[in-house]
Amino acid sequence: MTSPASVFVTSLKRCLAKPDFLRHFYERFMASSDEVKAKFANTNFTTQVKVLEQSLFVMAVAAEGQAGSVARAALPRLAERHDRHHLDIRPELYDLWLDCLVAAARDNDEQFTDEIEQAWRTTLAVGIAELRAGY
Repeated sequence: MTSPASVFVTSLKRCLAKPDFLRHFYERFMASSDEVKAKFANTNFTTQVKVLEQSLFVMAVAAEGQAGSVARAALPRLAERHDRHHLDIRPELYDLWLDCLVAAARDNDEQFTDEIEQAWRTTLAVGIAELRAGY
């Protein structure tokens, strides 16, 4: 049986093959909330897109690992970067982030199905839980 993380990564790679996938995601995400738009006011999106791409793969690997495993070692650093003392990303914003990311994936992965959507949500839930807990 194929793991949700494997299904996610396969879909993510199809999305990333589309040059504007992450740009479309950020447009959708910033349009979802004035607070989100303000958070990205002075962002270098060339760098931000690369960081997000790497973070999505980190979250996929972490979803495959057990708590305390090497695969999950990067999540505390990611959580600290987003906590109230650094980027100050409130836990509630991750719901918007996930919904906008899934919508962008649906628009960019021609093979997207309900099963693939569930794989995105299940896989990213591990990292999102860590980010929320670290706030």
